[in-house]
Amino acid sequence: MEPTVDPVDAMSEAAAHANERPRASDWLWRPMFAKLWWIAIPVYWMGMAASLKIPVLAEFYTSALAGFLNVAFFPPLALMVLGLGFARAWFEWSDWEFVEPTHEQMFPKRSVGGMRDPASDPLDPRSGLHWQHFHRHR
Repeated sequence: MEPTVDPVDAMSEAAAHANERPRASDWLWRPMFAKLWWIAIPVYWMGMAASLKIPVLAEFYTSALAGFLNVAFFPPLALMVLGLGFARAWFEWSDWEFVEPTHEQMFPKRSVGGMRDPASDPLDPRSGLHWQHFHRHR
């Protein structure tokens, strides 16, 4: 006899799974290309260390291709590229919302001389000593 599946339990389980906080390992390590990339990084850099003693490797690691591979196998680059999917999922999971800044936030009011702080603007009378220093009566 087959066990019956309660649709309420199935829906609550799906909702709980959808509300589960995303884990970075799902994007940084779980995909096969991520594993290959992370494994290739130390292999490449160990080869570069070995190139100090092996002339054949030294020729390769001084080539232009090796310069491009230095960038491709730079660990922070792998972290940034693989972390993009995690960042997207985390922002979807959280209640954060990107809103366009207001005009006042984009273009804050400035003083007479174009500075944000009128107290440090020598062209603004509100600056006190700056104004007195630059506009002395002769």
